[in-house]
Amino acid sequence: MPSFHCVHMSELERVTKVVVERAPALALYARQWLDAASAQDVVQDALTSLLTQHPSPQDPVAWMFRAVRNAAIDHARAASRRRRREREVARTRREWFESRPDSLLDAHTAEQALLKLPVESREIVVLRIWGGLGLAQIGRIMQLSVTTVHERYVEALERMRIALERPCRNKMD
Repeated sequence: MPSFHCVHMSELERVTKVVVERAPALALYARQWLDAASAQDVVQDALTSLLTQHPSPQDPVAWMFRAVRNAAIDHARAASRRRRREREVARTRREWFESRPDSLLDAHTAEQALLKLPVESREIVVLRIWGGLGLAQIGRIMQLSVTTVHERYVEALERMRIALERPCRNKMD
């Protein structure tokens, strides 16, 4: 029978093994503040942080629970601030198009036409019309040639014109 030599785990392997064994409990702990996916992310980030600690904490399990707790609370606060900002923006958001009684353009229909454009074309239209940017600037932002930006801009406007023609004609009848 071959003899097996006892191989000692390095400190890093020992700490990793201990923490990985506790990962489900750490994720459950983080769930007090976060959804399941965010809790898993926080645990992974804390584990990564632990593995870069030199020297390793004396009590890696307690360190991980503290790191997960702090990160989860920070993540929850940031998410709360983001939701609050999003609600405020949504509440004060102006429509893309403003309806006027004398206008042949229906603002809702125009916005729907804009939203039906491919994402890249919509981005170009928004940057050009609402952002007031030139074609060269848009090209730099989107990493496209000026010619490509121009072609997509013209195509997007034509698609919107076609989408808007029918509702405007109906309004004139």
